[in-house]
Amino acid sequence: METGSPPRLRIGSGFDIHPVSSDPTRPLVLGGVEISSGFGLLGHSDADVVCHSVADAVLGAVGLGGIGDHFPDDDPSFSGANSLILLSRCVQMVAERGWRIINADVTVIAQKPRLSGFLREISSSVSLTISAPVTVKAKSPERVGALGENLGMVALSSALLWQP
Repeated sequence: METGSPPRLRIGSGFDIHPVSSDPTRPLVLGGVEISSGFGLLGHSDADVVCHSVADAVLGAVGLGGIGDHFPDDDPSFSGANSLILLSRCVQMVAERGWRIINADVTVIAQKPRLSGFLREISSSVSLTISAPVTVKAKSPERVGALGENLGMVALSSALLWQP
């Protein structure tokens, strides 16, 4: 048995929700992937619920708050921001404190569009950004409530980090 201290592990959870935009030209972006859907999500940045929830999970795991603490939605410099860049900056923040991401898991809850054909691309995009494996799954709200009426989209994430 080794006498050294065990590696420090932490788990973070993330959540993000955005309403559907009434602007028909607004793109739907999930995990940095633009998805042809006929609608986009309303938000100050690109409203990427996947990136935002992963950022919250990564930041939360090491006690750095959430994405809104670092990139507030009332700051004009983040208007229309690419959320992959924001996520990359969050990864840099945790790395500067000596933490490494082991993996992340994401569940997107949306009535439309069907995301099954995009999940690998979304997973790959986020995985490249955080330099760790990412699994993205999609679930239908089964026409229940506001999400079931396609009024918005939610992403839930968890991330495991370690400090060697």
